[in-house]
Amino acid sequence: MSYRRTLCSSTKAASAANVHRTTSAGRLLSTAALLFLAATGLQAQNTGTIQGSVTDADTKSPVTGATVQVVGQKIGAITDRNGKFTIRNVPAGKVSVEARAIGYTKLAKSADVKSGETADLSFSLRGVALQQNEIVVVGLSGATERKKLGNTIGSVDGEQVARAVTPSAIDAISGRVTGVTVTRTNGVPGAGTYVTIRGRKTISGSSEPLYIVDGVVIDNSSQQGDLFQGGNVQLSNRAVDINPSDIESMEVLKGASAAAIYGSLAANGVVIITTKKGKAIGDKPRVTLSTAYQTDNKVGEVPLQRIYGQTIPYKPGQNGEPGTPGGSQSYGAKLADGTPTYDHSSDVFRTGESWESTLSVSGGAGLTNYLISGTWLDQEGFVIGSELDRKSVRMNIGTQVLPNVMLQSNSNYIQIDNDLPQNGSNTAGILLGGLRTPPEFNSLEYLEPDGTQRRFAAYDNPIWTQHNNKFNTNINRFIHSSKVSIDMFDWLNLGGVLGVDRYDHRNLERLAVGSAASDGRLGQIRHFNFSTSNINLDLTANVDYKFTDDLLVEVTLGSQILWGKATSDVSKSTQTLSFFDEVKAGASIDAESSTAESKTVGLFAQATATLMDRLSLTLAVRRDGSSTFGTSKQFHTYPKASLAYTLSDESFMEGTKDVISNVRLRGSYGAAGSPSLPGAYATNILYNTAGFPEPWSRQTSAGRNGQIGIKQGPGDYTAFVTTGNTNIEPERNTEYEFGIDLGFLNDMIGIEATFYHSDITNMILWTPVPGSSGFDQQLRNSAEMWNEGVEIGISASPVRTEDFTWSTNINYTKNTNMVTKLSGAEFVQLEGGFTGAVNVGVEGKPLGAIRATGWLRDINGNRVYSGDIYTDKNGNLDTAEDYFGNPYKGTPVIDPDQQIVGYTDPDFQVSWSNDFRVLKNLSIGFLFDASFGQDVWNGTRGALYNFGTHADTKDRDELWVNDRGEKVMDISNPDSAFQITRKSYYRQYANSFLDGPDEAHVEDGSYIKLREVHAEYTFDGLPDWGIPISQATIGVAIRNLLTISDYSGYDPEVNNFQQAEGRGFDYFTLPQTRSLRFNLSLTY
Repeated sequence: MSYRRTLCSSTKAASAANVHRTTSAGRLLSTAALLFLAATGLQAQNTGTIQGSVTDADTKSPVTGATVQVVGQKIGAITDRNGKFTIRNVPAGKVSVEARAIGYTKLAKSADVKSGETADLSFSLRGVALQQNEIVVVGLSGATERKKLGNTIGSVDGEQVARAVTPSAIDAISGRVTGVTVTRTNGVPGAGTYVTIRGRKTISGSSEPLYIVDGVVIDNSSQQGDLFQGGNVQLSNRAVDINPSDIESMEVLKGASAAAIYGSLAANGVVIITTKKGKAIGDKPRVTLSTAYQTDNKVGEVPLQRIYGQTIPYKPGQNGEPGTPGGSQSYGAKLADGTPTYDHSSDVFRTGESWESTLSVSGGAGLTNYLISGTWLDQEGFVIGSELDRKSVRMNIGTQVLPNVMLQSNSNYIQIDNDLPQNGSNTAGILLGGLRTPPEFNSLEYLEPDGTQRRFAAYDNPIWTQHNNKFNTNINRFIHSSKVSIDMFDWLNLGGVLGVDRYDHRNLERLAVGSAASDGRLGQIRHFNFSTSNINLDLTANVDYKFTDDLLVEVTLGSQILWGKATSDVSKSTQTLSFFDEVKAGASIDAESSTAESKTVGLFAQATATLMDRLSLTLAVRRDGSSTFGTSKQFHTYPKASLAYTLSDESFMEGTKDVISNVRLRGSYGAAGSPSLPGAYATNILYNTAGFPEPWSRQTSAGRNGQIGIKQGPGDYTAFVTTGNTNIEPERNTEYEFGIDLGFLNDMIGIEATFYHSDITNMILWTPVPGSSGFDQQLRNSAEMWNEGVEIGISASPVRTEDFTWSTNINYTKNTNMVTKLSGAEFVQLEGGFTGAVNVGVEGKPLGAIRATGWLRDINGNRVYSGDIYTDKNGNLDTAEDYFGNPYKGTPVIDPDQQIVGYTDPDFQVSWSNDFRVLKNLSIGFLFDASFGQDVWNGTRGALYNFGTHADTKDRDELWVNDRGEKVMDISNPDSAFQITRKSYYRQYANSFLDGPDEAHVEDGSYIKLREVHAEYTFDGLPDWGIPISQATIGVAIRNLLTISDYSGYDPEVNNFQQAEGRGFDYFTLPQTRSLRFNLSLTY
């Protein structure tokens, strides 16, 4: 049986029409219409109705939302909240009817339908933990039963998304799907979410998956905050624009073997999002009003000392004059008793509050189903000055225009207004300035008597920044898909999808007059606006033919065309006015613009043969051509093969069914290409113009990976120092996986285990070229690496009674990555990093290793201290001297050469979720999410050692004993050597802000988080209060309630570089939040 065709809830006869007989053509139409009406009336006379209910076999409670369908026909229904269903216009005679629901086994029964009468039919479904009969969406090839797949697909349902307590629906994947790593940049409203599936897949591009919403290939790009020169904000990726309330389900195609049907787009995997549709449940529209109130507070603390004051104190002004800022360090004398001190780790934060309301109307009327919804989120962030206002309107309409033609229209308009705080490595950054502030300086008094900024040193007062420096991002986005499904014959279906994703993204940054982040503190305005338009056209032909009772063949043939266009314009002015946000108000103006266009065409074919409903073989191939590929290698082929075998259906397994109820073996192989590389115009030599006759003249430029064209005099055209490559190929991921699915005790316990290996070849790097060419670098396919891992998912339903049910899931993921080829380069830096510490790729090491200054070690790996006689790594005997030339003995020695000091990917990840239902109406659940083995560079702590505000520096006056337990001595005068204090350790030897080693601040970023806790109670059968409320639900949910970690910063689950491949860096990065949400939902 095929599940590719759209389920229509009911059918009815067409109404009569008036026919005008003015021409022979009119008479012909009249005759045809009469014949059609007669046939339709005859058909109506030979139909009946099936009605009944679907219940849980164990709990006896109704199963809401179950699909009940007449086998082999396009008629069926969805059960209502009482588990009831009605199927009309069923052909008279004996028919087979099948009921299925998520979390249950499917069940088929026969019914004898008599013309004009109603047949009763009820189903009692058995709940299972291993859901092999679940229908999953696998993209261009449609939907299929999970048991036919030779690869694993992760699923997250709409209820799980709703309980995630986050404005980003993508966050709900965290801990729910094996093989997936989800990192939210920080807890600020509008922050981005970075997702990788089965490890990172690229060095120069992006490892994030492809996102598809109702058939639309959506844009998920993220503009980097450093585009806004001077300040620094962390912008979001655009997949987070999707409203969580709209989502019905998310399917995760984990690797090339699962996603090969998407060819050059899918090397990183695919996340397929299906939004809610209207369902004909009863005869009336279903109106639901939901509202939620949420609070957000920061997670964790950065410990600060409140004992020692500023080295060079701030001097207050006299007679109304502004004060004089002091020095940046707090290595002064101890503060006198009674001196007021302030908590600078908290004074930039508040309790964030938000309200979210959703109104939806859905249902079905005759041949049409509909859903119209609107959501308004008004979120005030936990950081002063951060806010998010998001409005989302959705209209999904499906209609059966002819007995064999179904149309579906899905439209979503999103409007976002987002204020973001200055962050990270930024002299206007609120944490950079705040955490460095001396304990006795009151930042809350941020104005001098004359109205100018009151600051303790060169950095902006964080409270002044929150009130005066501004960053606003505004987005208007429209996502639409039109789908058509035509059943030409019982065995042939034709389908088409037209998808459009169009948005305008406008950004405004104002650095007020007096801000240290603006040139000369004279103020700065910067506008950065860009527009993105993506269109995809998918055409498919689906053939489902049953050659015998035991052999079903399903074939999909199709094509996909994608058009992409992105334009941007940047303008900047300096010496601005404090109260005006227009660029033209500045004294100095600069502007530039760019355009990038691309086109990809793909042809694909897939065939699945299923023998005896237990052995499924799938073969597929896709052939892609793209305008971004090298002209000499314009087309590439991506194959796929998979095999799934349900061993437990064999007769020799019958004797084990009571214990081992399900055994399925599977394996798959596939290849896919990188969605981000090569980029537009990688094959071309690009040119740039500079110097404009008018301030608003447009220039054409296309920087690659941040490389900018050489600018000469006005009007000159000059080539980039990099040259194009007509032989450039897309990066390629080739993957195989093997797995086994086991069910025990009638599938009450399920185990899914998978091993996978992927080889990433043709990775694109900037490669040096001979100087005689006139260029320095060229993009080339010159790197390789692999990922290998194990995924284990254990699910169980230990208790299922009328009054109590319990389901539990444990997920385990381990991925190992290794770079194997860099074409002679010692290392390649990933996007994101600092002068002393960077994320790199190194041959023989995992991608994303932290390369930084570290401690000197002997040939055995032991740390070396000044005065040691040791054998170096080359086998030579040497005497260690103090790194800074101080006359000290026993100080740790720093290696002058950078080295690998940490790895940012986890060794393994584990999650554990539990869901309970008590007395049918109360549901309770929680999710633990843990990650172990990843390193985080805590640059915040390293810098605060330099400034003397970190709590560790409280013992600065104590005598220094090194890690070997030896006294650190000043031996400048051997006759009177003395032990020095720990102040030297903090100011020099462990000070990563200046000359100290970054290794000193590489910490274990492992954590265990109580990610989600929720409780909901549903009231049924409410009294008649004059409002026809059929159901009410109240609930409470908490995200990040508990974090267990040895990390000394706010939270190890952050990153400075947004969605860049550089990971594991915390440099004054804003923390995650602990969120508490109360919700109320009313259904009419």
